[in-house]
Amino acid sequence: MTTRSAIRARSFGSLWHTMCAGVFLLAAIGAGAPAAAPAPAPAGADVLTFHGDFARTGWDANESTLTPDSIRAGRFGKLWTAPVQGEIYAEPLVVSGVAAGGGAPRTVIYTVTERDLVYALDAATGRVVWGPVSVGQPVPRASLPCGNIDPVGITSTPVVDRAASTLYLVGLTTPDGGRTKVYKAAALDLASGRMRPGWPVTIAPPASDGRQFVATAQHQRAALGLAHGVLYVPFGGYFGDCGQYYGWVIGVPAGDPGHQQSFAVPTQRMGAIWAAGGVALDAAGNLYASTGNSESGSAVDFGDAVIRLQTEPTLRFSRATRDYFVPSNFVALNAGDVDLGSAAPLLLPPQPGLVPHLIFIAGKQGVGYLINADDMGGLSKGNGVTGEGVYSRCVFGSCRGGRPEVFSAAAYWDGGSAGRFIVVPGHGSQPAPCRGTGGVAALKLGAAGGAGFDVAWCSGSMSNAGAPAVSSAGASGGLVWVVDSAEGVLYALNAATGAAVYASSGPDLLGSAHQFITPAIAAGRVYVGAGHTVAAYGLK
Repeated sequence: MTTRSAIRARSFGSLWHTMCAGVFLLAAIGAGAPAAAPAPAPAGADVLTFHGDFARTGWDANESTLTPDSIRAGRFGKLWTAPVQGEIYAEPLVVSGVAAGGGAPRTVIYTVTERDLVYALDAATGRVVWGPVSVGQPVPRASLPCGNIDPVGITSTPVVDRAASTLYLVGLTTPDGGRTKVYKAAALDLASGRMRPGWPVTIAPPASDGRQFVATAQHQRAALGLAHGVLYVPFGGYFGDCGQYYGWVIGVPAGDPGHQQSFAVPTQRMGAIWAAGGVALDAAGNLYASTGNSESGSAVDFGDAVIRLQTEPTLRFSRATRDYFVPSNFVALNAGDVDLGSAAPLLLPPQPGLVPHLIFIAGKQGVGYLINADDMGGLSKGNGVTGEGVYSRCVFGSCRGGRPEVFSAAAYWDGGSAGRFIVVPGHGSQPAPCRGTGGVAALKLGAAGGAGFDVAWCSGSMSNAGAPAVSSAGASGGLVWVVDSAEGVLYALNAATGAAVYASSGPDLLGSAHQFITPAIAAGRVYVGAGHTVAAYGLK
């Protein structure tokens, strides 16, 4: 899974009740049957997980302040920056109404760094409300078998349980300068930063199909998930694919964190779950993960796959064809280190037509796939580019080999009469009729009246687009927000047309930013973690 560098729980309580209702749905329709991805709900001022919801849509559907017209008419730009100790790879999380630091309720930004530090910042000013709170000492790169982050501490985006007023995160720690390496899962009170009783806990799951979890070989890059009181922690390997690692999902019960669950991708080696967007969850609590390449030869071992795991009563994988998708050219993908799992699965809200429940995925090859979430189909029968799953086509590059093309995570927007769009970041040549290189491409769903997509628009060329996010007031005022990490530029694009509405420049540039970075949009503000700094943008 060699890489190139590194919910909105709009109301977590309402989404929690939706998921609990899904448990009864499971009983009604049979174990392992999928449920539709929950449609994005009004967000208010909360961003509680990567891309705002467990479906990983990246869509804030309740943003009325930031629109193409308001940004053109007003003075939009950087409002404040907050320096932190350590590099930021995770998305900032945003929680409103927190009486942090003993003061009046306010909106708080939570950010984590590779120094194993956690900060709570005042959203209005960027001032530190509490922190930094340390979860341990990070591990020096020199003591790891390979990798490209130094030191390694907290890499992934945490998750907030709003109802429990708790921030969950995972960091790599060492008590002895790197000789011993231990992953710690921590649970912090949102208001004070104090550790919850019984936490932190060492991640030490039981074996899975005879595979043992060895912290030295595993890297925890992918965003965390949370459902039915269980924290889900995905793992892959380090840049360079060294050591005997596997793709893992570890379940850590919030009420009993020592009694962990485990699933390891049944490969001989590798099969990482490493995309920054992490795992997705549907309304019934089923978990979806994309995996990287493995050493399978010609056997399907669920490397370079999208798999569905049941989470109730515990993690398990049926291996039935309804519960996984493998591209027909998986042998070539494995041999060429062309991870399907370089991006996270996106669960689309229910769509019109004969296939209402769809998953979108795109990986290093540059192909975009739509998969039937009700019957994922097992081993596909296309030609490696078209005819895969429900629909597939080349999105970035030639899709016949060469440099890796798609990383991180796509986003979704329903623009009403303008159409329903998937916005995909990539490298290489843009899809026809676009003529640029890199950036983002918007795929309009419903090609030829069916479950397919056409290219609606592309951004201007970009050197290294991160994961886009979308804001709108329902179908109106749509904006696509994306960071070109190589140039330190934050872009706002008209979601219906792709026209550039804003591009940061001069003092508004971000500076150093890591690949895969994604903005968090909440209540008229855009928050970005870049290098050693959190930056806030908005109307001045």
